[in-house]
Amino acid sequence: MLSDEDARAQYLGTNPSSNVPILSLIFFSFIVHNLIFYFLPSSITPFIKSYIVSIVHACVSVLAVCIFYVRGSVNLTQVNRILGGGIKDTKDESMTYSICYSSGYFIYDLILMIRFKSIRNPSAIIHHIVILVAGLAGLYTHIAHASHFLMLAEELSTISLNLKTIYHQQPRIHDLFGLLFVVTFILSRLIYGTIICLYTFRAVPKFIRMASDLGDITSIVLVIAQVFLYIFTRLLNLYWTILIVRKLMSVSRHNKSLLQTSSVKVNKKVD
Repeated sequence: MLSDEDARAQYLGTNPSSNVPILSLIFFSFIVHNLIFYFLPSSITPFIKSYIVSIVHACVSVLAVCIFYVRGSVNLTQVNRILGGGIKDTKDESMTYSICYSSGYFIYDLILMIRFKSIRNPSAIIHHIVILVAGLAGLYTHIAHASHFLMLAEELSTISLNLKTIYHQQPRIHDLFGLLFVVTFILSRLIYGTIICLYTFRAVPKFIRMASDLGDITSIVLVIAQVFLYIFTRLLNLYWTILIVRKLMSVSRHNKSLLQTSSVKVNKKVD
């Protein structure tokens, strides 16, 4: 018969390990991102600097998830490896370091947005707070820790979005990254992110049943809270999708208007 601790591990996992210096890792990440920001040339505006640091974070996060997938099979149907924290002494331990790294970045970026009005963005602030609350809760309770890590791959779309903004004065490069952003947004946030969410939601009933058997009410409440946070991130992505569609429609109407104007001018010259 399994002990209570072993039974809890069946749905919570055993990662992160208690000997991982979570706060120290987050603080180290926070300091590193601040140093990158302040060591960038002073000729670059704080707005552009923030986008460059964001690209660094996105690249590191996406690379970490890709390496995780490449290193071995990923079981998205095992409760403690999708809705729990994973298993310690396995490759799952790398997830904790990535979440700590990202937590430090989001704290840095939140403070930056508070300090600089040019960087401030309401939807980004809400996104950062939701991700931080979910991520930190996962680090200390194990709940949804694994899926939080896998969701970091959604940062893929951030790379092209930021490059699009950085090269806003160079139309061809700007348009290229604009196209890449739409493609990566669909692939990473609408398709990949939704798949991970569905696997996460699929494990919820089994998680609740296993926790109920042990009378673990705290874990049940926390997993329900995590589900609501996940739903909120999907709604946020839907909001961004609407903004993207509106922008594309606006550009399309503008281009159509330019073509009509150009056609009228040509006809006048012919006449």
